[in-house]
Amino acid sequence: MRPIQTIFTALALFSLPCSALDLTQHAFFKHLIGEWKAEGKLTGENNKVVTITETWTGKVDATDSFSIEGTRTMNGDTQKFNWAITHNSATDSYEAVLTGSDGQTIRFEGSVSDVTLVMDLKAITGNGNGSIAVQDTLEGADKETMNSNVTFTGDQGQTTLEGTIIHKRVKVP
Repeated sequence: MRPIQTIFTALALFSLPCSALDLTQHAFFKHLIGEWKAEGKLTGENNKVVTITETWTGKVDATDSFSIEGTRTMNGDTQKFNWAITHNSATDSYEAVLTGSDGQTIRFEGSVSDVTLVMDLKAITGNGNGSIAVQDTLEGADKETMNSNVTFTGDQGQTTLEGTIIHKRVKVP
């Protein structure tokens, strides 16, 4: 094959649409469908404690899109939140956008392991040196519990807030 034909053939192959990932059957996301309750605490600088309780529902919106909608109470202040998680089949990565009740969004990028059933998400914050990292791990044989390890890092690289939130399934749809 001539070089120019090889290049066009390669471009044609790379431009073919990739099949969408069906999250209703995905090893990790299929376990998040339903209603959940969570509680935990994050400890910050000067040992300041933030207590958290949540109720949320997880559902597949489209074959490659998952949403989590609920309410979160932090130190007595209750607000609605929404996670929109999508799979990018071209890079086999995930994008998650967290929207608070005030409409502000935080964009996370990450990965999900089909084997260990762990989702790692990270958002860059502040002047680009800070971050929020979330590691969600499904636990137990029944996968009815999920541990969320959360770490906030400041612009100087210091940990400003960290802890664990434990989610328990309430109801399967």
